[in-house]
Amino acid sequence: MCHGWQVRCSRSLAALVVVAGCSANDDVPAPQISSVTPNHAPVGATVIVTGSYFCQQPRTEDPLACANMGVVLFGVTSATSTQYTDTSISAEVPGGTGAVRVTVSSAGRPSNGVDFTIE
Repeated sequence: MCHGWQVRCSRSLAALVVVAGCSANDDVPAPQISSVTPNHAPVGATVIVTGSYFCQQPRTEDPLACANMGVVLFGVTSATSTQYTDTSISAEVPGGTGAVRVTVSSAGRPSNGVDFTIE
């Protein structure tokens, strides 16, 4: 968390000011995947990745206007995203077969992984 403190004495000339610096996205949790629907599909099919903080911006900003569009990974293979918001991503299943973990990486921050099977 990013915090700043400021203390002032009203009857003295002394003032103590302590300010902690903030890095980008300090107050924004890492991306979190809640589900991938469906949880199995063939190459080229579109799946919906739902979750939170995919845009890596404060909740006070427009969730439909992502400043940081991340990458959806099926294992180590990146997918093409056709729609991207802070809570939902439509992605095409890339080449491959078998069980993989789907993750989202946004602004250099990885999400949790969710099991998926490429048919």
